[in-house]
Amino acid sequence: MKTTVEYLDAVKSRLNLPSDYAAAKALNVTRAAVSKYRLGHASFDDTTSLRVAEILEIQPFEVIAAANVERARDEETRSLWESAWGKAVGATVGQNSAVCAGGSSVVPTPSKSAKKRGKSASIYVM
Repeated sequence: MKTTVEYLDAVKSRLNLPSDYAAAKALNVTRAAVSKYRLGHASFDDTTSLRVAEILEIQPFEVIAAANVERARDEETRSLWESAWGKAVGATVGQNSAVCAGGSSVVPTPSKSAKKRGKSASIYVM
């Protein structure tokens, strides 16, 4: 599971930011908040989690759940959020992906505009 620091580093990488100060500005938080993230004294709040997810183009609940794992004060709560995080990560299905369960599959069909342009997408599931 990813940590606040790993998500923070991913944001810096995605946006090609030179410093934690620049990351703080991009996430609309204080430099002190970023310092607390780095030291493990704080994790993202829900709003910052949403900003991180938007920047990284991932499901927001993944980041929210990861932050809640770090905030959990007892093992039962931590376990619940870890399970939720795993489901969020496992449930992430791209627009052009196939989902298989119980021997059946769902394959997206090309949009009308793609058909007009003569483009189609093929997905093979084995």
